[in-house]
Amino acid sequence: MKKRYLLFIFALLAQAVCGQSTWKNPIVKQGRLGSPLVETSPFVFHGKLYLLENNQRFWDVKGAKPGDFFHEDEVRIKDVKSGKKVSVVLKNHGFGTAFVWKDSLYVFAGNYGTGKPWRQMTEITMTATTDLKTWTKPVTVLKANKNEYFFNTAVTRGKDKFVLLYETNDPRWKPFTFRYEESDDLRNWKEIPDAVYGKDKYVGGPALYYENGWYYTLYLEALKNGYETRITRSRDLHTWEDAPDDRPFVTFEPTHKKIPLLKPEIAESNASDVELCYFQGKTILYFTGSDQTTAGDLQRAEYAGTPARLFEHFFKDIKTDIPPKHEGNWAPVLTAPQDATNTQITESRGRKPSAGQLALQEEQLGAFVHFGPASYIRSDMLAVPAASLFNPSLLDADQWVRAAKSFGAKHIVLTAKHHNGYCLWPTRTTEYSVTKSPWKNGKGDVVADFVKACRKYDVRVGLYVSGGDKHFPCSSTPDPQGQRKLVGDIHKYFPVFMEQLRELLTGYGEIAYLWFDGAYDPFGWDVTNTKTNRRLGTVYGDAITAMVKDLQPGAVIMGGTRPDMRWSGSEQGWAAYPLWNVVPQGAGLEQWVGPQNSGWIPAEANIFTRNNWFWTPGSDKTLRSVDFLKKVYFESIGRGANLLVNMTPDTSGIIPEAEVTRLADFGKTIQKTFSAPQGTTTGKKAETEIILNVSDARLVSLIEMEEDLKEGQFVKHYEVQAYVGGQWKSIAKGESIGRRRIQLIDPLHTSQLRLLIADSPFAVIRKFAAYDAR
Repeated sequence: MKKRYLLFIFALLAQAVCGQSTWKNPIVKQGRLGSPLVETSPFVFHGKLYLLENNQRFWDVKGAKPGDFFHEDEVRIKDVKSGKKVSVVLKNHGFGTAFVWKDSLYVFAGNYGTGKPWRQMTEITMTATTDLKTWTKPVTVLKANKNEYFFNTAVTRGKDKFVLLYETNDPRWKPFTFRYEESDDLRNWKEIPDAVYGKDKYVGGPALYYENGWYYTLYLEALKNGYETRITRSRDLHTWEDAPDDRPFVTFEPTHKKIPLLKPEIAESNASDVELCYFQGKTILYFTGSDQTTAGDLQRAEYAGTPARLFEHFFKDIKTDIPPKHEGNWAPVLTAPQDATNTQITESRGRKPSAGQLALQEEQLGAFVHFGPASYIRSDMLAVPAASLFNPSLLDADQWVRAAKSFGAKHIVLTAKHHNGYCLWPTRTTEYSVTKSPWKNGKGDVVADFVKACRKYDVRVGLYVSGGDKHFPCSSTPDPQGQRKLVGDIHKYFPVFMEQLRELLTGYGEIAYLWFDGAYDPFGWDVTNTKTNRRLGTVYGDAITAMVKDLQPGAVIMGGTRPDMRWSGSEQGWAAYPLWNVVPQGAGLEQWVGPQNSGWIPAEANIFTRNNWFWTPGSDKTLRSVDFLKKVYFESIGRGANLLVNMTPDTSGIIPEAEVTRLADFGKTIQKTFSAPQGTTTGKKAETEIILNVSDARLVSLIEMEEDLKEGQFVKHYEVQAYVGGQWKSIAKGESIGRRRIQLIDPLHTSQLRLLIADSPFAVIRKFAAYDAR
């Protein structure tokens, strides 16, 4: 024991030492340029390097002050090599930025307009050119909201749309804040809902780039002694990951003095308005120094590599994937523990899947059906309305199953009993069930209709059973794991719950999947009885598991104290990457299972397709878009997890037509994406290099890989290379593959791809394929 304790201490010390690794900023400053310019945009056009400059007229007039002559301000372009001005793009404009797409240069800038004070811009103008001489007629592409002014802008090409960032003084948040818009054509822009950065802190001087699936935003951080540029990133423009505070992108040099238009003794306290481009094997950066008052001090820097490599360097060796924020007006399904040091007797499930786990992982995609009294009371999952309220007069379980099959679901999970305690089958344990419903005069059985429909259409049956029961009542508090408390008399409730479960396990034939919700669960390993101040432990949950395994030996269990499957940690259809099927001993809490668990416990994500889990009136307009659902598919199944997509019958018992259509369209999109591979192959055990031939050197934009998991998951690192121009070029890298890895890449034409796998002698790649997913 003493030896183990010492090893543990040494491990912590090693981790602490490693955490203090000598990270170094790779950007090399090239010097000051003697110019007062602030906002500039370097860009490459027709093979030459140019700089877009925002020149304020007062800089050129002796004795003038900021804001003088601002209607003469101009957005102009300079040839960097010759230093000559090649074009004046716009006058009476400021905060301009340059964006190159295909053979055109687009310039976006704020319009001062007429009759308005300096820098009270309410319109963003766009103009374009193919030769830097002739420009399209400037058009207004964005107008400010009431009481809002525009400042800096930035534009990039995202995964499948253009994205525009604008800096706003919106009074709802601290000035300044970044908002994001999207467009298909660079002219017509629409707001991306809730895509905002900097609500709670000062940000400014933005730049926006998209590399390898990440949106990178450069922003200005206000310090006590000045301002420095930092970097943040997001997969979806909603959830942001800032680089560590000790890794500024560009910071100021207090030794710099003799700044343009300032008194010579004033020292630099600012490094802002960084923009960059890739030119001749280097990333070229321009930024301004000075002190954030009268003028700038333009400077140049370089990085010996691509922007993607530069951005990634600031996030090196830190956790690279964060879950999307919870979106719902209910408490999250389960709250992460605040203290992960809880210990329990552990049980390992080994390092390879059981037959049941493997079968469920092979299916990948399933459907959830949330239906019950909450469908009648605006999705209130905790209220306990009268049993007679439930009256699905047109219930059609066949329609549910057809809708699930339309998007590829192989199994369906029905909420047989949710938190309110209402049972959708004629249980003998309580009158709070369908027996008191006017539907079929109390003789109906939703579970029976559901199971019959699943059998008819060859879809496997899953049942959700909430341990928490607000009607009985018995549940747990919604505190973080490790702090939950018992509510109600568990000793009276436990035999009732066990009988309900026995009815479900013995009355409906084979049940493939049992889904136990962690929220409000009185049987959780961490729940404390406040009367005795003792933690209940795993005894109740273990008894539940024992009954399931005895009555339904082939059933897979989600949740509970001995789970076969685990939650991914997000109700947004997201799973972490890299994703490992084996939970290391002692790491259970980090993987949303109790600390007593380890071994093969695959992850499953779930997603609600409306703004609530249950149907609510008027919610068709909140249905997730096909693009969103496709992104969810890539961020769950595409990372090796399973996915449950929710469906919501209305009060009549039918899924609304809008939802049926949306789900079918989602299924068609996935089918189309993977229906025509440009090439596919398989590998052999211990094979470290797998070659994939691409027919006729077709375009490739998506890579798909699968491991054979029968004996376990083995790939820890991989690289995909393309044969281009007579040599192999790295196009994608990753860590885990697992059940399935889907990876988008920059589109390219190639005749061959190769998958390189190192240090995985037991890995078997059963599929390596390429697609054009545009």
